[in-house]
Amino acid sequence: MTHFLTPSATADAEIAVQRSRFLGRLASAENEAQARVVIAQARSAHPQARHHCSAFIVGERADILRTNDDGEPSGTAGRPILDALQSAGLGQVVCVVTRYFGGILLGTGGLSRAYREAAAAAIEQATLRDVRECAVIELAASHHDAAIVQRAARQHGWAQIGADWGESVTLRFGVPLAEAEAAREHMLQVTGGRVRGVQTDRRLM
Repeated sequence: MTHFLTPSATADAEIAVQRSRFLGRLASAENEAQARVVIAQARSAHPQARHHCSAFIVGERADILRTNDDGEPSGTAGRPILDALQSAGLGQVVCVVTRYFGGILLGTGGLSRAYREAAAAAIEQATLRDVRECAVIELAASHHDAAIVQRAARQHGWAQIGADWGESVTLRFGVPLAEAEAAREHMLQVTGGRVRGVQTDRRLM
């Protein structure tokens, strides 16, 4: 994935189905270790709950997918949670749905719907931000030209992701791939030809 949404903060929601409580928690996670920390925290916060089912989409390119039914019938919990994440266009994300059993069996169809709805409810509560693949543009400039380039970058929404200050300045910016060539040309133009940006890498931002 080179473009997806991810939560900017943890979001929680709760639904009730036939006296069972389903508590959905959505959080950002860049890798599997971070996702498993969120899952462990849900277990710790609700030790009396019967199930803590989960799904996550992580990795540098949001291409690692995992699900866990945590004792529910196979395919009735983790997969529906994952479906909710994918339908919302999410990446670098983990969702845990904790279930307090209410004494009424829901059947496989009822379970699948409940877990998906709990995940969807948490997604609805979340503030989401765009993540897309960006070009890393690096340039060396005088202090005067560095200030000019920084101002131009702010005006265009190009994020500064690094700077090394000495007698001269090395700046690094994250620029959407589609704007990379235009960004380099603009940096050259605003400094009167004294500074040219060079693309050094790509990353999700």
